[in-house]
Amino acid sequence: MTLRPPTRLAALPLVCALPALLSGCLPAPVGPDLGRLAAVPDAAWQPADLIYRSRLPQSRVLPLSEAIRRAPVGSVIVACQTTRALWGACTHLTRKVAAATLSEETGVVGTGARLRPADSLLDRDLILVIDAGIREQHLDALNAGIRRLSGAPYQLNGQLNAFDCSTYQNALQRAAGLPDAVPLDPRWGAFLPLGALNVPGHSLLWAGVSDRVTVAPVTPSP
Repeated sequence: MTLRPPTRLAALPLVCALPALLSGCLPAPVGPDLGRLAAVPDAAWQPADLIYRSRLPQSRVLPLSEAIRRAPVGSVIVACQTTRALWGACTHLTRKVAAATLSEETGVVGTGARLRPADSLLDRDLILVIDAGIREQHLDALNAGIRRLSGAPYQLNGQLNAFDCSTYQNALQRAAGLPDAVPLDPRWGAFLPLGALNVPGHSLLWAGVSDRVTVAPVTPSP
């Protein structure tokens, strides 16, 4: 996720120096409360139900390890955890590129865009596996994009050829000739990973839940 360049440049030094003082000026956390997850019938579910009401479609809820296993090659995965960041619980985006492999931008403390084991998602509390349109015919172009962007640095100051987790996946989508995985959220001026749920043509395949989180059933009113 990234702030738009002018906002990021102005805000970054202050945020680093004065996080407590500025916390009231930053956007409210966006996305579900992992302590209040509930499942509703699929027919009654829309992406907004997860983002604003912490509700999941009941037939798509799986144990975390099973959702990782079932995620198709090419799918994008929103990763969430109970330790909330300023932007909410769901602040990371990755992509499954082989049966046991992810490709992602690892962030400022990592080594740049690289491959990681899919089992690294077992550290998360909730993952959302999203069909972003990648099919067999796109895989050669997708993998060429992964090789070309290997080691690309994390974007901090608006520099070229640098990415955050969302804009890296956007670059891979473009390499495959497909629309961006994540849109710019006009309200926050940021590429929020959960935005992948709202892209036309995308669909939620699976919600993987760790044993550290509870999903309560919700019975619709008659």
